[in-house]
Amino acid sequence: MECPKCGYNNSDEALYCNLCHEVFKRQSDYREPSAFYEPYRTEKKHWKKWLGFDVALAILVIIGLGLWGHNFTKKKNPEPVQTIQLETSTTGFGDIFSDLTKFNEKISYPSYETDHFIIYGQKEEAIKNIGQKIDSLCVDLPMKIGMGDFGFWQKGKIHIYIHNTAQDYQKITGKNAQTSGCSFSEIRSIHSYWEAEYLLEAVIPHEFCHIVLHEFVENKKIPKWIDEGIATLVETRYCNVYNQQYQELLDKIRAGKYFPIEALDNTDIAKGKEIENIHLWYVQTLSIVTYLLDKYGQDKFFRNFLINLKDEKSLDCSLSAAYSPDITCMSELEQKWLEYLRANKQSWGN
Repeated sequence: MECPKCGYNNSDEALYCNLCHEVFKRQSDYREPSAFYEPYRTEKKHWKKWLGFDVALAILVIIGLGLWGHNFTKKKNPEPVQTIQLETSTTGFGDIFSDLTKFNEKISYPSYETDHFIIYGQKEEAIKNIGQKIDSLCVDLPMKIGMGDFGFWQKGKIHIYIHNTAQDYQKITGKNAQTSGCSFSEIRSIHSYWEAEYLLEAVIPHEFCHIVLHEFVENKKIPKWIDEGIATLVETRYCNVYNQQYQELLDKIRAGKYFPIEALDNTDIAKGKEIENIHLWYVQTLSIVTYLLDKYGQDKFFRNFLINLKDEKSLDCSLSAAYSPDITCMSELEQKWLEYLRANKQSWGN
């Protein structure tokens, strides 16, 4: 394959030029996901598929209204309607999940309070130990990663709940077994469980970063690859044991196994059965965010890129505002990121 940029003659299977490292755009790379991605694709409803269902539903509604009208005219004294009280949440905690005072009364966990966090859990000595470490570990996280001082701690403390088991965590939060932690930015709370791997070193900093980031963009919607990429980057700064595993996954990405960048937000990781592909998705988001920060600096990322997203500009417009003329859209970001990744080593940890 002849390189369109420098003219060097590469092998037909080459993904990029061995001379100038130009990434070859191919249909499979930039239009349709590769085969391994298919199980994770977010399903889209097709209008033809649902047209017949909608017609049938309309007919049933018409028939039902006719029968109801017939019965109504026959019954002069209809029986009183019985109402059933339903839970408002699949967690079993209903609306009180958003009210921390009532939630805390229901779970009845002992707590330990620091200057910036309140930790809840049945193991009193363990939550005290976490409390004594968490302030020094995470209190300056917004400054460390480049968000600066935007009044984060003026809004109050962060509530961290450590549940007894993974099953308790899943029941209370409604999360699936593939997660070891979650956060709710609106109520500034983090949930995990005692058996979670690297609870203090990885899970809590990762979820805490989600809360910080969401408040930085004033809870506006941002792409999940950015959300998870930044949180995973924070995780690596506190827990460097993952670095070797991430390097192995980067090698797979360099070899051509990656999620199309424009499809990252349409990827339902929860559908995945192969844990390596789930990890691959997270490492890819980490790699893209790392590339933008290493190549262009924190100011462009947090002060230009994210602020444009916070102002509800499109992803392409936000990229262009921060990184033009190098990057003006998602497809250019993919090309530049792959070029960088294949020519440079990325590493994390202390």
